[in-house]
Amino acid sequence: MKHDRLCAIGHNLADSMASGLGFVIGYYPMDVFGEAAFSPMGAIEVDFLNGHILRGEASDSLQAAAAHYAEALPEFCRANGADPADFENLSATFDSTALERRVVLKVTDRRGRSSTTEYAGVPLKRLRVLDSLGRIRTTPRRAGLAS
Repeated sequence: MKHDRLCAIGHNLADSMASGLGFVIGYYPMDVFGEAAFSPMGAIEVDFLNGHILRGEASDSLQAAAAHYAEALPEFCRANGADPADFENLSATFDSTALERRVVLKVTDRRGRSSTTEYAGVPLKRLRVLDSLGRIRTTPRRAGLAS
């Protein structure tokens, strides 16, 4: 499976959670950004593969939502032409300030290729920057090897 396709699947899962509606797991209202803002760490990191909150303090409802995402992952992957075994890591860190909502998506595939992509707003959109010629471009993914 191409790494970019796995990143797209991760984006869709994170966007579903960020929307507050959780349509990937059925209708499941949640406020991940609100909970992140009040978490002592200022962020909540969700492991979509195992259905756990890795960082931050989350309500029982949000912890249950994370578990539901892990349960829905195999079917969601199949519907998008992938297999959950294609992922070694799939997590998203949600953080919220008074000015914006941000998500950092981390994807590592089974070949060890990893990438980190930053998104802002709801729906999640890649951040934009000016290139050397003054044109607006999406921020490139930060790529690397899994450690």
